[in-house]
Amino acid sequence: MEEPQALSKSERKKARRRAKKVAETAGASQLNALANTAVERALQLAPEVADSPNRIASERVIDVPMATVDAARFVLKRINEALAYGEWLDEIEAWVWELDTSTRAALTESGEETGVELRMEQVSSLPQIHSPNR
Repeated sequence: MEEPQALSKSERKKARRRAKKVAETAGASQLNALANTAVERALQLAPEVADSPNRIASERVIDVPMATVDAARFVLKRINEALAYGEWLDEIEAWVWELDTSTRAALTESGEETGVELRMEQVSSLPQIHSPNR
């Protein structure tokens, strides 16, 4: 019997590149699926947030686990696109909550674990002062 030949350096390099590309494609597909779910939930929550009596009472968490802040920011862009299309942006603000920078507590178990959540609330009628936790 013949022994299997070892791969050359260039063959190993090509195999690593193929494996990396497959992993990146799978990761992008998972992130897009997560974004689709989050957009759907945000649109379901939008009327409830808008109809709340005030901004504090309007705060809702979009209960889709976010692994990283970067993933949450990507999903937030998709949510804002959907809210703009549905003409909710004048009434509703979506934002990324981060454990390290926010004074508010986590609203979900996944938020406590990862330190990241997506939230929605009514847009303030007061002028915005930009703070580091938004």
